[in-house]
Amino acid sequence: MLTRETDLIIEEIINLSCGEAPDPRCRHLFFHALQGLVRVAKSEQLLQMRSDLELAIGDPGAEAAGGVSLTAGCGSGSTGST
Repeated sequence: MLTRETDLIIEEIINLSCGEAPDPRCRHLFFHALQGLVRVAKSEQLLQMRSDLELAIGDPGAEAAGGVSLTAGCGSGSTGST
């Protein structure tokens, strides 16, 4: 039974691209490939959100990784990236 919205969308994509009665093995592989793609996209989105948050709060770890310091003001003597 499908419960998540992404599962419903994946099932709809499979029905539209494969038709209603293709090989069950093909449908199964296609379903899991699309689920994997969704998981990777969610992971990338979470990593980007964490990176954006670190930059927004001025985390020193983010600045060392090439981020922008939001806490260093003009004339503060900072030589790091701005």
